[in-house]
Amino acid sequence: MQFHSLSVFDKDKCAHFFEHLTDYFHEHHHSENQDSETYENLLYTVKRPYTVEMLDQIDEWMGLPKRMWREETQREVMLSLYAIRYPDTLLIESLTDNAKSDIYRLSAYLHFTHHTYSIWDEDTRKGLEKLGIIIPSVEQADPFIYGAYVSAIELLKDVAPFTCFLEHDVPRQRLFQSALAAYGREA
Repeated sequence: MQFHSLSVFDKDKCAHFFEHLTDYFHEHHHSENQDSETYENLLYTVKRPYTVEMLDQIDEWMGLPKRMWREETQREVMLSLYAIRYPDTLLIESLTDNAKSDIYRLSAYLHFTHHTYSIWDEDTRKGLEKLGIIIPSVEQADPFIYGAYVSAIELLKDVAPFTCFLEHDVPRQRLFQSALAAYGREA
């Protein structure tokens, strides 16, 4: 299903989105609940070797409750952050159920450790849907659905006009993911 939605992608549907992309980005990324300053600091403070405290900082920025993972699960996730390489998402399938139980958390860890993965967000998924790219809603990390989500955002970057690439400290995946989130919330 994801392959089909990407193969019938219609660039003309994106004209309005591309025209207002920078406004959408600022609306979402610089909103009070996104705390852009903390986000931008995390881009530079989360680095190898990864620590549990770094994951805690990401969780705090995301507004997620404290992880209730056993030490083995925590170690498994930490090791996967070293092993997963963009654009690969298939290694997510090898994680235990507890480790992949929260796509929001796992995608945020991937984003801050690699800067190339997009943070899973329901509003972003809805923004893609408005553009005709159907990505199913999930709670648990599914490597195929998350991979299609990441690929769809990458596709938008590839077809976007140069005017969409404003100078900013955030990775382009975040630029497009934030804009799509604001676009997905728009009535």
